[in-house]
Amino acid sequence: MNAGLQWYLQTLDPAQGLGPLRADWDRLNTRLMAGHGMLDGAFVDAMLRHFGTGGVLLARAVRDGETVAMLLLNRQTRGLGVWSSYLPAQTQIGPTLIPAGLDLRGLFAALPGYASELDLLCNDPRFGDLRELPVRAVGSLPHALTMSVALKGAFDDYWAQRPRKLIQNMRRYLRRLQSEPTPERLDIVGDPAAMPAAVARYAALESRGWKGREGTAVASDNPQGRFYAEVMGDFAARGEALVYELWLGEDLLASRMLLIRAGMVVMLKTSFDENFERFAPGRVLLLRTLEDLFTRLPGGVVEFYTNAEPDLLAWSTSQRWINHVSLYRHSGLPALYGLLRRGTRGLLRRGKRPVDADTMAHRSGASIEAYAGVGELPADAVALMSRAEQQRVEFGADWYANLVETVYAHEPAGASVRFLVLRRQGRVLAVLPVVTQRSGLGREVSALSNFYTAIYAPALEDDLDADDLLPLTRALRRDSGRAAAYRFAPMDPQSREFALLKRALALAGLSTHAYFAFGNWFEPVRQDWAGYLKERSSKMRNTIKRMGKRFAQEGGTLEIVQGGERLEAGIAAFQSVYANSWKNAEPYPDFVPGLARLCARRGWLRLGIAWLDGVPTAAQLWITAHGRANIVKVAYDERFKALTSGTLVTALLMEYALDTDRVTEVDYLIGDDPYKATWMSERRERFGLVAYDPLTLRGLIGLARQAVGETWRRLRPKPAPRPDNPPA
Repeated sequence: MNAGLQWYLQTLDPAQGLGPLRADWDRLNTRLMAGHGMLDGAFVDAMLRHFGTGGVLLARAVRDGETVAMLLLNRQTRGLGVWSSYLPAQTQIGPTLIPAGLDLRGLFAALPGYASELDLLCNDPRFGDLRELPVRAVGSLPHALTMSVALKGAFDDYWAQRPRKLIQNMRRYLRRLQSEPTPERLDIVGDPAAMPAAVARYAALESRGWKGREGTAVASDNPQGRFYAEVMGDFAARGEALVYELWLGEDLLASRMLLIRAGMVVMLKTSFDENFERFAPGRVLLLRTLEDLFTRLPGGVVEFYTNAEPDLLAWSTSQRWINHVSLYRHSGLPALYGLLRRGTRGLLRRGKRPVDADTMAHRSGASIEAYAGVGELPADAVALMSRAEQQRVEFGADWYANLVETVYAHEPAGASVRFLVLRRQGRVLAVLPVVTQRSGLGREVSALSNFYTAIYAPALEDDLDADDLLPLTRALRRDSGRAAAYRFAPMDPQSREFALLKRALALAGLSTHAYFAFGNWFEPVRQDWAGYLKERSSKMRNTIKRMGKRFAQEGGTLEIVQGGERLEAGIAAFQSVYANSWKNAEPYPDFVPGLARLCARRGWLRLGIAWLDGVPTAAQLWITAHGRANIVKVAYDERFKALTSGTLVTALLMEYALDTDRVTEVDYLIGDDPYKATWMSERRERFGLVAYDPLTLRGLIGLARQAVGETWRRLRPKPAPRPDNPPA
């Protein structure tokens, strides 16, 4: 993304804010950050006016006359060419608008002097993970554990899922408050004309508390007060600011200021009267605020942007770490600067003790449960896997049950199957099926998959971040018996699951690498069978027509078994064809029959069979589920190869998939066999993840082999596709 990219720097006049570049800023904020309230031009302008007196530098990337990236930097370095974001305390997300994949080498060159390090502070990975930018070296430090509440469904459903202790405590506080002779009252201020008074009341409330005693409170006559008055006034004029106030008679117990933009609520500030602490007014106001927001903004999300402690995390439906991300001009600089920071008291030091992975995992409040089989899994874990099954049948509990029963139950005693369940506040967030067994590197943890598995992924709740999975990957590493490697394949490299698992393995201290697994041919369905066939080669059309007529004349018939009384006869026919085909004997002979029975029970089975005088000549196992037809197994009896009945079975099942099942995709699953391209029009790739433990000797050996292998693969010529037998 660096071709034709030009970087421009200019020092901003705080009084003018972003000036004429505000339109570009807001356009980028909308495109890259979903119009984030804390990155809105009005918010940024107010920050610059009230807190930018030290000087602020605007860096802007332009390509073909269009601004594609913008960020605000402090005008002075911290020494040794170290630049950092402009970030006053009033915002918890860095004013950095950088698209994914942007190469920042040009920015390093454009900065004055010799820029060696660029510290981008308070990066929210949900709105562009800067740790993934293509630079020579990247470092990151967890800064704050923030949280959010998804406004999905009804408030009562959300509240019923909170921890029991939180619910009990809130009942107690509400009883105390409601026992007062004066009833509580919730005021919601959104009128622009009433906003200055609401902000002034907030300032007076905060000034009476501990922040006032320390001199850090918002006050009507200090820059903070003027900043919030401006922000809340500007946003209120657009209908995007609210102040929630909890009153007891004439006493203001608590106040909360927030912004609402594009379905997102940003909690700006909250304060309460310490004289009424027995009522927990801040928590009661939070309860009333969320009750209203579930009605006001259904389907939205509330972002807290705070360093949440366990008592506040109990309110969350999601949490993640805000990170300080350091980008380096050269790969050797992180180690050099690390030595300098450890060896000096002031030079380049950030001052705060880094948050390590164990602390991050502990702060999350998550727990890990391990189960030996599908039958042991709790109902909510199975339910999460059922939702994942809507994407691919291989992600569901039924698939794994058959795989364990027919494959891993027959593996050596050293193979240990586990289903790891990540749970937080009683809610299941992830299910990771794994197996631990021996490999060339010794002990290895891998995906619960084998050569029958066309795709693998953990079952994940919506809105998870890699940080959420850290307790899971830390537990995986801790309880693996010092495994040298962790391998997960085959996966979709474009999927959310692939990206999150890769990042979570790295966060756990493992050296993680992606590798090619196999090609996958598929057909996006755009038309019926007649239209599809018309786009195939004339040779295929002629073969289907000519051999179909010949097969029928010789007494041949075609059948699709979906279950019922023909199921066992169909399975026996498939096994007969397979035994007489060119393929090697199945190493696990019970897997395919078990899969066929499972699919019949679920209504997924499409078992196509060609018969000639009562003898099966070709058979194919397809799974049709959730709008996708998967071609799992194909075989033909070599004694009847001249009849090309395998092609006729493929045509029969393809026609049924397109015209009767009306699928949206047909998937040939595993491999680049040339015959698959005659039926499918598009190809994608499946990848794997391998993560080595650098603290083990065998892990270091694996890392060395990985480095050699990657170098060899870059240098060697790619081999031509291997021919294979088509379904004749």
